[in-house]
Amino acid sequence: MSKNPAVDQGTETLASRLTSGAAWHAFCDRLRAVGDSLLGRDYPASDIDRAEGFRHLTRLTVFALQWHVEFADRAFPAFYRFNDDVVKWGAPNNDNHYYRAAVDPAGTYRVSGNVSGVRQLIISTPEGDMQLEKYRVFEERNLSQLQLGADGSLEVILSPDPHPGNWIPLHPDVDHVLVRQYVSDWERDAVAAMHIERLDNAAAAPDRLRPEALAQHLDTAAEWVERSTQYWNTFTSNLRHMPANRLSEPHTPAGGARDILYGGGWWQLGPDEALIIECQVPEAQYWSIQLYSFAWFESLDVAHRQNSLSGHQIDTDGDGCFRVVIAHEDPGVRNWLDTEGRPDGVVSYRWVWSRTAPTPRTTVVPFASVRAHLPAGVRVATRDERRIERARRAAAVARRFRI
Repeated sequence: MSKNPAVDQGTETLASRLTSGAAWHAFCDRLRAVGDSLLGRDYPASDIDRAEGFRHLTRLTVFALQWHVEFADRAFPAFYRFNDDVVKWGAPNNDNHYYRAAVDPAGTYRVSGNVSGVRQLIISTPEGDMQLEKYRVFEERNLSQLQLGADGSLEVILSPDPHPGNWIPLHPDVDHVLVRQYVSDWERDAVAAMHIERLDNAAAAPDRLRPEALAQHLDTAAEWVERSTQYWNTFTSNLRHMPANRLSEPHTPAGGARDILYGGGWWQLGPDEALIIECQVPEAQYWSIQLYSFAWFESLDVAHRQNSLSGHQIDTDGDGCFRVVIAHEDPGVRNWLDTEGRPDGVVSYRWVWSRTAPTPRTTVVPFASVRAHLPAGVRVATRDERRIERARRAAAVARRFRI
């Protein structure tokens, strides 16, 4: 028994809250309160918006429980894949594979994998999540900054003290390690299986779950859901202070990776309107443009609708520019972003490892005259071609996230 009575009392209180059911009841009550808040006037109120809001709540809950209960062990960490085509929040990049693992800033860890065929990745060490108002990213490395084996193998040491070879220092306030892998060509770019292990851990295996630990995890998960719901709704609502159908200049926001320039805005279109986006092609290793929902800041239907285009997927024109059409219906051109019939939403672009920072131009036009506002050489898409593209997109999503 501990010699500190206060510690024993606190531990017993947490344990008894769990074993009595009080901790679980409190968790459920907090989720119910979040659900009730979605019915308030600060959130979208149509039937479909309410359905998406409650689905958003289930997705946040899935992430919070997985992350804070199943992947919380800093002594025996494992990478958790998140922000895929189902569990998503905070405007995930459809072209990314996201992995994270909890780390102890005093520990020593090895991250390893074979990155043969991987287009690019970023390994970073954040202090937490933006929605918890933790914006600092202490260190970042991409593939060009790391030494690889002749066979494509990668090993990186994360620790507070220097190590030879690939080393990322752990700041005292670091919370987890994050890996973004970039998949610009959905059908061909490789996705590496990543592994993390703690090297300074003498224990052979984790202890069995302690009641006080689970009580704390449930409380932390509930807070993450509460704050996430509020944060992203406020974040996207603030975008409405910008003029509709215009995009901001590219910049690096707080909490973002240093190598990524973001820009965006929001569209607001009538049923007979379309938004044409024109931009000089950035001199970037990776770039994309994507659509998101208001309030939830989720990506749209990734598998069955074309609501994102990477630099690999976009057709560029002979003048060094690309042109994208945002519309509720198919305008018959290759670079169409499908709004799913939403009257408004968020549009975001990313220039990553870019030597230039062009700002896109926008024009609202009648849907019936979209083609008249585009250059003559813009590639068209027939119904059969669009059907084939949809099938290939769904298959690519299955390849990336179902294996």
